Amino acid sequence: MPPSQRVTLLTIAKELGVSRTTVSNAYSRPDQLTQELRDKIFATAELLGYSGPNAAARGLRTGRVGTIGLVFTDDLGFVFSDPNTALFMRGVAESTSEARVGLTLLPVHKAGPISESAVLSAPVDAYVVFSIADEHPVMQEVLRRGVPVAIVDEPDLGDRTSFVGIDDRSGARLAAEHIVALGHRKLGVLVHRVNDHPQLGRMTESEVMAGTIRIARERLAGYLEGIAGSDAEIVAIWQTGDLVPDAGRVATQEMFGGNPEITAVLSMTDQLAIGACQALEHMGRSVPGDVSIVGYDDIPRAALWDPPLTTIRQPLLTKGRLAAEMLLRQLGSGEIERTQLPIELVPRASTAPVTGKGQASAQRGAPSQVASLD
Repeated sequence: MPPSQRVTLLTIAKELGVSRTTVSNAYSRPDQLTQELRDKIFATAELLGYSGPNAAARGLRTGRVGTIGLVFTDDLGFVFSDPNTALFMRGVAESTSEARVGLTLLPVHKAGPISESAVLSAPVDAYVVFSIADEHPVMQEVLRRGVPVAIVDEPDLGDRTSFVGIDDRSGARLAAEHIVALGHRKLGVLVHRVNDHPQLGRMTESEVMAGTIRIARERLAGYLEGIAGSDAEIVAIWQTGDLVPDAGRVATQEMFGGNPEITAVLSMTDQLAIGACQALEHMGRSVPGDVSIVGYDDIPRAALWDPPLTTIRQPLLTKGRLAAEMLLRQLGSGEIERTQLPIELVPRASTAPVTGKGQASAQRGAPSQVASLD
């Protein structure tokens, strides 16, 4: 094909002997075609040098819309109510605003058809993908657009995209080591989800590690590393299904119903840890007098809770800002970047040493220094 001839949907349609609408459906309405036909269309498009429809190119000579898309698999109500996600979103919004670039929110259902998603046709120059499960089909659709992509937390696709995250495993190891140093030997774990179809209930270590949520796998691996070499053990793992305190409360009540010997709870998020505190109070067990609790994230509410929550701090606002900034740089330079942000253990009054009777001593809190991991 002559270099001056621009490849369009019609070009691909003529090459394959199908209609232009059929080719368009491969990108915007994939449920209308068989997988075999879609694959054939994409293979031909790649051969001809066509990376996908770009809505911006139709209106601007530069091919830029001046907007980036933020892809996530939670509903908007959750995004604006969950403190962890809200801080991250705020960071993205601050960076795009400072750069005078628009931000389009692109929620994708965890299990819904991708054909119903605005991701397929949204006029954006690049994508930030925030914490989605391994092998979620939206990831392949985003990559097909042929524009810069920055992934936050998961999945980690190596050098195929830019990436911002933390060392989840090391953070969890710090939490577990902290609990073990305080004398706790019977531990419980709260996890939000291990896949995109979470249900409240007990999980095994192997089920978590075989799940599609990288963060859950890494944090459990860190907890196991933190207790290695001691006589401590994780006696129960509970999946909550929802990422709200009420879910943590219900899961904790169920977990302690069958495992009253637990003296410490390692929660993969602060939201669930707060729910655990509520459950234990309702059950007549004090924190940290009877049970110590460690969260993860250090959301603003963690320091204000009674008792203040021992947790692993990660820079949630900074994570959002850096994701947007590296994506904007990539739009200019094409360079893919990777950033791992620091985490730290923040000991507070929700953890305390255990006495020989399994009760916490009068000493509150934990080692006074903050253990930092760069």
